Amino acid sequence: MDYKLYNTDINDINIEEKINKKIDFKLLEKDKKYDIDVEFYNMDLAENMLSEDVSYEIKKEHYRFIRTVRSIFEKNDIKISKFNLMGSIESLNENEMIITVLKTNDSKKENVIWPCKEIFIFEDHKNKLDTLLYSNIISENDYEYNLENLKEEFSIYDNEEEHRYLN
Repeated sequence: MDYKLYNTDINDINIEEKINKKIDFKLLEKDKKYDIDVEFYNMDLAENMLSEDVSYEIKKEHYRFIRTVRSIFEKNDIKISKFNLMGSIESLNENEMIITVLKTNDSKKENVIWPCKEIFIFEDHKNKLDTLLYSNIISENDYEYNLENLKEEFSIYDNEEEHRYLN
């Protein structure tokens, strides 16, 4: 189940109230375990865009938010196994958040924090390209071409000046 929250940030002091209003906990089975994926608009990324100068660090506010959400679910007798927190600026508008609650069989309790979802997706695609290159499935030219396309797709530039247009 997906729940989209508007005018919401992980630092909101009334985040518990907003989540309780949005999620109907009666629809969740108390004897099942769930994973939670939260995608939030990460202001740190918006201010600096995706460049090598942006620090993709995990902050205290991320852990505080996870603890708050886990606590909300526990108060409603819902067990949470895995909690994925992903920052983004590509797929959300400012002050939007998507909470996805999925049934799971996994009993391992863990938290995964990705301050910038796009950079991790980029790295995954780049690793696949690396494997194709090392296995001689693609040529170096194909590798470089695909890598440039990835960088352009995620707005990751080695030299930002090269990608500006003059009016």
